[in-house]
Amino acid sequence: MSYDPLIKAIKARREAAKLSQEDAAKLTGVSLKTYQRIENGQTDMKMSHYRILIKNLKVSDLDISLDMLGVDTATPWDVAAAARTLPPEIRATLVSLIMMLYRDKGGDGS
Repeated sequence: MSYDPLIKAIKARREAAKLSQEDAAKLTGVSLKTYQRIENGQTDMKMSHYRILIKNLKVSDLDISLDMLGVDTATPWDVAAAARTLPPEIRATLVSLIMMLYRDKGGDGS
């Protein structure tokens, strides 16, 4: 098994989605053997295959990055920080909503 945090995160997401290695190989357009080598750390995954796979897993680069860091839960502040990637009008709405929820819960951020 690979100890590369990226591959470990992708494998965990694949397993959580109940996809087999064969399913992932088909989605990315590689042979099963090649996909197995990727997960075993014997070969590198192409960026195009990574993009296809995370799209089909319905996760983002941010999800994978947080998985690599071992972040299991996100605080309202994490979500607000991630909102920087959204268009300005959506970001403002999201941050306002988070602040309203924060105030309603007594300011503890949970």
